[in-house]
Amino acid sequence: MRKTKKRLYRRKSRFKIFWMVTQITFLFIIISLLVAAGAIYFSVSKMIPQGTDLANYKPFESTKIYSSDGVLLAEIFKENREFISYDNVPKHLKDATVAIEDFRFYNHPGVDIVGIARAFYRNLQSKTIGQGGSTLTQQLVRNIYLTPEKTFTRKLQEIALAIQLERQKTKDEILEMYLNEVYYGSGTFGVQTAAKIYFGKDAKDLTLAESALIAGLPKKPSGYSPYENLKAAIGRRNVVLGRMAELGYITNEEKNEAVKEEVKLVGLKRGGISKYKAPWFVTHVIKSFNDEHDDLIYTGGLRIYTTLNYEMQQVAEKALREGVKRARYQRVSQGALVCIDPKTGHIKAMVGGVNPDFVADQFNRVTQAKRQPGSTFKAFVYTAAIDNGYSADYRISNNRISYPMGGGRSWTPRNDNGRYGGTYTIKNAVAQSINVCAVRMADMVGIDEVIKYAHMLGIKSQLGRNLSLALGSSEVTPLEMCSSYGVFANDGVYAEPTYITRITKESRNNKDDSLIERNEPKLTKVLSEETAAIMNDIFRGVVTSGTARRGVRGVRDAHGKTGTTSNDRDAWFVGYTPALVTAVWVGNDDNTRMRSVYGGGVCAPIWSKFMQKAINIHKAEEDASNKENKLAAETKSSESTNKVVPSDSKYYKNGNVNVKICAESGLVATSNCIDTYTVSYEADTQPTERCTLRHGKSSDDGIEINNNTERIINQRSSSELDGRIAQVEKGQYVTVTICADSGKIANDYCPETVSRRYREDEQPKQVCRIHRMPD
Repeated sequence: MRKTKKRLYRRKSRFKIFWMVTQITFLFIIISLLVAAGAIYFSVSKMIPQGTDLANYKPFESTKIYSSDGVLLAEIFKENREFISYDNVPKHLKDATVAIEDFRFYNHPGVDIVGIARAFYRNLQSKTIGQGGSTLTQQLVRNIYLTPEKTFTRKLQEIALAIQLERQKTKDEILEMYLNEVYYGSGTFGVQTAAKIYFGKDAKDLTLAESALIAGLPKKPSGYSPYENLKAAIGRRNVVLGRMAELGYITNEEKNEAVKEEVKLVGLKRGGISKYKAPWFVTHVIKSFNDEHDDLIYTGGLRIYTTLNYEMQQVAEKALREGVKRARYQRVSQGALVCIDPKTGHIKAMVGGVNPDFVADQFNRVTQAKRQPGSTFKAFVYTAAIDNGYSADYRISNNRISYPMGGGRSWTPRNDNGRYGGTYTIKNAVAQSINVCAVRMADMVGIDEVIKYAHMLGIKSQLGRNLSLALGSSEVTPLEMCSSYGVFANDGVYAEPTYITRITKESRNNKDDSLIERNEPKLTKVLSEETAAIMNDIFRGVVTSGTARRGVRGVRDAHGKTGTTSNDRDAWFVGYTPALVTAVWVGNDDNTRMRSVYGGGVCAPIWSKFMQKAINIHKAEEDASNKENKLAAETKSSESTNKVVPSDSKYYKNGNVNVKICAESGLVATSNCIDTYTVSYEADTQPTERCTLRHGKSSDDGIEINNNTERIINQRSSSELDGRIAQVEKGQYVTVTICADSGKIANDYCPETVSRRYREDEQPKQVCRIHRMPD
C-alpha cells in the first residue's frame, strides 16, 4: 500500500514538472512569436513610407547601356507599358492568370497557407529554397518593393506586405495592378503592351489561346517569349489551357480548339530593339546579363558600362557590309567581324551580320554561328609543335600520304594548290597553307596534344578527335578564334573575352550611383614568351609572303592566318597587331557553297580596311585613358627614388612602368620613331636601349625630305650644311620605294613599303625577291 502511494506521488510530481515545463515553453514560444511579429512589423514599416498608396508606385528609371567612348547604346525601359483597366481585360486572360499563378486567389487573405505548406514540404525534399508558394498578391508586392533573393527574411516581409495590401485593396484592384505591373518578356510590361507586341492587337481582342500564352509568360519571361523560343512558349500555353480546363474555367472542347490554334506573331516592331546601337553586341550583353541575373536588367535601373568602342563599331559595320557586297558575285551573302583588345580581353567591336534590319535578323554570327575554321585552325597544330621543341625551320615532307579510317577506307589530305613533293619549313608551310604538312605535323605531335593546345588558347567548342581537325573540320565561333589568336599578340597570355567593365545602380535621391559590379581582365599565362614570339614570326610570314600578302594592306606589324574550307563554304582571316586582334568570317547561313572565295581574297581586305582605322581609334582611346591617370601616375613617380625611367614612360597605380616601343626595332622609341606601341613592365625591368633606326633618313647625311619641305636634322657647320642643301637642289638625291621587310627596292607584290631618300651613288640596286606573284 505504501509503495503504491509513493508511486502515485512520484507520478503526480512528474506531471506537475512536465506541465510547468510545457507552460514555460509555450510562453517562450508566444513571446518569441510576438517579438518576431514586432520585428517584421518594424521592418515593413521602415520599408514603406506612411501613407504610400501602392497603386501609385513609381518604378525605377530604365537601364542604360554605354560604350567605352561614352555613347548610349541602348535604353531598357521598364515603363514600356500601356495601362489597361480591369473591365477592359478579357475574362479569358483574367482566368488564365489566376489559374496558372494562384487558383485560390479569391479565397485567401493575401497568403495561401496551403500553398506555403506545400512549397515548404517540397523545399525540404530538395534541400533548396526553390519553391515559394507565392500568391498573386505576394508576387505583386515583391515586384514593387522587394528583391528577388530567396531568403526567409524576405519571405516574411513579402507575406506581411501582401496582407497589408489585401486590407487596402479589393481583389479586382489587386489583379488589375498585377496585370499592369508584371513583366511579360521581350521588353514588355503589362498585358496591354504584351498583346500589342506579340499579337498586334489590344488585350480586349485576344483569343483564348493568345490569352493563355501571355498568362504563362511571367514565370520565365525570356525563356517563354515566343520571339526567343516559340516551342517553349507553345508548351507553356498548353499547360495554362490544361489548368484552366481542370478548374472549370473552360471546357475540354474549348481547350482542345485553343491548343490547335496557330501562333500568329506580329513581329518585333517596338522602338527599343530597332534603335539599339551596335545591336548584336547589345543583345549579347543583355542575354549574358540575364543568364546571371534573371531579368533584373529590365527592372533594376542600372547603368552598364561596356568595352565596345562605338566609333570602332561603325567602322567595322561599314567594312564588313561593303566587303560582303563586293563579293556577292562570288555568292557570298553573310559575314561576321569581332575585334578584341588582346591585353584585356575587351571586345571593341562586334558585327553579327550584314543585314541592316536587325529586328528581322537577330542571329549573331560572332557568338552563335559555329562554322569550320579551315586553315586558321592550323595555329593550334603548329603552336603545339613549337611548344614541344620543334623549330620554325623544321622541314616537313609534302609527299602525298593516306591515313587508314577503318573498314578498309583511307583518307588522303589534299593541298589547295594541287602541288605535292619536296619539303617545307614550318614557317613556309604556314605561309603557303600547305595542308599535307599540317596533317603530318598533327600526326607527329599527336591529335590529343593539338586539342589540348586549342582548349588552352581559348577554344570552348567540342573538337573531333581525328587528323582532319588539323584542317579545321570541327566547328567553332568567330569569337573563339579571335580570343585564341589574342594569345600570340599578348606574349602568350590568354585574356578571357569581356564585354562589361562595370555596373552601377541608378540613385533615387540624386546621390552618386552605387557600384554593383566591376570586372577586371581575366588573364591566364598559357604559352611561354619564346613560343609566342616564334608563332608571331610565323604568322608575320603569312602576311609578307604567304596567302594574305595581297589582301593585307596598310596595316603595320600585321600578323595572321587565312582559312578556306575545302568545300568552299567558309572563308576566314584572323589577324592581329600588338594592339588589336580581329577575326573576319564570310559565308552563307544555309551553308551553300560560294564561288572561288578565299580568306586572303575576301576576308583579309575587310580586315585591312577595318584595322587601318581601328588602330588609330584604339590608340586615341588609350591616350585619353592615360591622361585620366596622369596625376596619379606623376604622384607615384615622384614618390619613387633611385629609379631610372625613360622620359616618355610613366608609372601606373600598380607600380608598373609604361614604355613606348618602336614597332620596327623593338627598342625604346625616340622622337624619330614613326610607329610605336606601349608595353607595361615591372619597375626596374623595363628596357633602356633606345632605337637607333633612322626611319627614312639617309644613312649618314642627316637630311629628311618629305612631300612639303626639306628639313635639315643634324646640322653641322654652316658650310657643310650649305653644301648638302646644294646637293639636294641639284637633284643628286633620289627617292626610292623600299620593301619594309627586305630593305630592297620594292616590287608590285610587296605588302608594306616606305619611301626613303638616298644619294644617287648610295641608292640600293637589288629588287626584293621575298614577295612574288602568287602561283
